Amino acid sequence: MSNALNYVVEIPAPRTTVWSCMLEDATYRDWTRAFCEGSYFEGEWRTGADMRSLGPGGGGMHARIERADAPEYVSIVHLGEIRAGAPVDGPEWVDAYERYRFIELADGGTRLEIELLNVPAEYAPMMNEMWPKALERLRQICVAA
Repeated sequence: MSNALNYVVEIPAPRTTVWSCMLEDATYRDWTRAFCEGSYFEGEWRTGADMRSLGPGGGGMHARIERADAPEYVSIVHLGEIRAGAPVDGPEWVDAYERYRFIELADGGTRLEIELLNVPAEYAPMMNEMWPKALERLRQICVAA
């Protein structure tokens, strides 16, 4: 497991806009194309909710929203993979976390900090390539909103 992967983007938009653009269905599908074309989620961005991040083939990840405090913070704990539409618990992604912090800046913009914890080490290079692209697309969406 890698210790932590961190990504930051400053977006010239209010954090309520960044929160909405990051987590609402249509815009989520847009910025997450950097990870997988056709990505989508099933679930709700609320504390305790089950969440599925899926690709067009029905595979992906299943997780639980550990904590959601709109529009400031979301913590997601991964429970395992989804293959052929069914959860598969396994040691590889169990207890991996994604944490999003939406920090209001003095100029009215938002600093979005992403922290990934306990990601399998072999995925770090891929994450380091995809997350910056995804966050740049999210920035573009927020600016246009």
